[in-house]
Amino acid sequence: MQNAEMVLSITEHKARTDVSYTFDRIYRNFFNPDFFLKAYSNKYAKEGNMTSGTDGSTIDGFGLDRISNAIEALKSEKYHFHPVRRVNIPKKNGKLRPLGIPAFMDKIVQEIARSFLEAMYEPQFSNNSHGFRPNCSCHTALKQIKREWTGVKWVIEGDIKGFFDNISHDLLLDTLKEKIKDGRFIELIRRMLKAGYIEDWNFHNTYSGTPQGGVISPILANIYLDKLDKFIEQVIIPKYQTDRARRKPNLKYVNSLHKMKQLSIKIDSLDKDNIDRRQFIVKYKSLASARRKMSSVDPMDREFVRIKYVRYADDFVIGVIGNKELTVTIRDEVSSFLKEQLKLDLSAEKTLITHFNDKRNPVNFLGYELYTGDDDTAVTTKKNGIVARNINGIVRLKVPAKAVHEKLSRFATKGKSIHRAELMGLDLAEIIVKYASEVRGLYNYYRLADNVAYQLGKFKFFHVYSLAKTIAAKMKISVRSVWKKYKVDGTIGIIVDNKSSGKQLTFKYYNEGFAKNDFVANANSDVDVFPRSTKVQTVRSGIIKRLLAHKCELCGKEDSGLTLEVHHVRKLKDLKKKYRGSKEIPKWVWLMSTRNRKTLVLCKGCHVNLHANRL
Repeated sequence: MQNAEMVLSITEHKARTDVSYTFDRIYRNFFNPDFFLKAYSNKYAKEGNMTSGTDGSTIDGFGLDRISNAIEALKSEKYHFHPVRRVNIPKKNGKLRPLGIPAFMDKIVQEIARSFLEAMYEPQFSNNSHGFRPNCSCHTALKQIKREWTGVKWVIEGDIKGFFDNISHDLLLDTLKEKIKDGRFIELIRRMLKAGYIEDWNFHNTYSGTPQGGVISPILANIYLDKLDKFIEQVIIPKYQTDRARRKPNLKYVNSLHKMKQLSIKIDSLDKDNIDRRQFIVKYKSLASARRKMSSVDPMDREFVRIKYVRYADDFVIGVIGNKELTVTIRDEVSSFLKEQLKLDLSAEKTLITHFNDKRNPVNFLGYELYTGDDDTAVTTKKNGIVARNINGIVRLKVPAKAVHEKLSRFATKGKSIHRAELMGLDLAEIIVKYASEVRGLYNYYRLADNVAYQLGKFKFFHVYSLAKTIAAKMKISVRSVWKKYKVDGTIGIIVDNKSSGKQLTFKYYNEGFAKNDFVANANSDVDVFPRSTKVQTVRSGIIKRLLAHKCELCGKEDSGLTLEVHHVRKLKDLKKKYRGSKEIPKWVWLMSTRNRKTLVLCKGCHVNLHANRL
């Protein structure tokens, strides 16, 4: 059988070398077991796979037999996707967010389709699109804004109403047909879109939108909104952006500079003790101070227009170096395009036009606050001693105080830290790791911000005391005793002896500081910012090697015709807890614990006996 990575690499190469290339005979690759094994190796480690869909199955018991059954259904074009099981989970604002749980084999088929769509479309996507793409993130989007948006005056904050629920199936399928001439593949995508969902035991049809919880939904969303990217880049920007390389010079700035040069000549020609010389110096400094408050170019130059654009999934911002009237015009044209061409609506309440220099009303994008800074504070550069302005239209990123306050609501109330009762059933090490991961995750996301040290320092003050109070409540000791008893490297932590390895393990709260760090990989190249690797990965993952070894890891039976299934557990630590201190530990538990794996490849007989508690 053909290697899946090789096929995808060839597909990607064709798409990259010829943007107009159309693809056919994609569907036949769904008959290749190697694509199923590749999709399984990409998805098997996620805990959510142990949650059953509407067919009642989970990832547990996955094997070549299940692959064969799916391939037979696909060959006869009788593979139908199960309705997604929908559950509602609470959001921070008290509302509910719907969460879709697809059947596991549907996830695998979706993953195969996703890998082909990515290979075909990724090379043609805009470099201004950052959501759900290889080597992209919120950070690459923010870094692009910081790098390229200096001097932007007005910003359109785009908000599409219910984007993922309102994608037109017909428009999406027509878009796919432009590049894919394979009716069976298009029909498979159509079945994915039309599978429907079950909520409170009631079936609901899906007339629009992408599959809830589907692994294919992000790439389909990017394909759909790629038309918006092309419209802005190929229509809006050429239509309004001017050819002039820079603005006209500011005459006041130029005249001020000319006067300063004349004064400098006079100052150099006079003795140091000359009274007139001192007056000239005072006047020179006064002019220099006034000049630093001016722009060197004409900020009102209507013949100089620049338009910037960045999108992350359905959130986008358009920056305009120009006047507000032009910005309103662009917003209206984008709104009309979305409505007429993509059948989407911009939210009138949430789509804002913001002056980028207004610190009190900053742009909100991807959880950050953004604005441009102007500062006439003089600084002396180390290289040549020239006095220059500190900031001049540079984009600034900030951690919103509101975001920190919302995070703190779980750990503090009325200005005091509180313990978390829901964590008291965990081990001490687990509690410390939980708290450390929370503050580390928050820092990793906001590390680009100028005020990250201040805001996260405030967060840590309450957060670490919440940890101390949680441990104190669990161990029934005072908070002061916690700081004395559980202290490692200047913070709360414990050192545990690992009996199996004979080594000591250290678990401690995050204590590495919150220095600003705005380095982002793949964010500083102006050409081909997000390249897809064409290297063919022929080395199989460990789980696939074990599955194809035709050997039961429990009873040792080995046969090329042996039916093998992979036993999965949601969390290995839960399994260890269950049998901790037991005199007799089942062999299969011992094998998973010692190998530190959440999977065990078993023959069908052993797997049946395991679930029947006969081992």
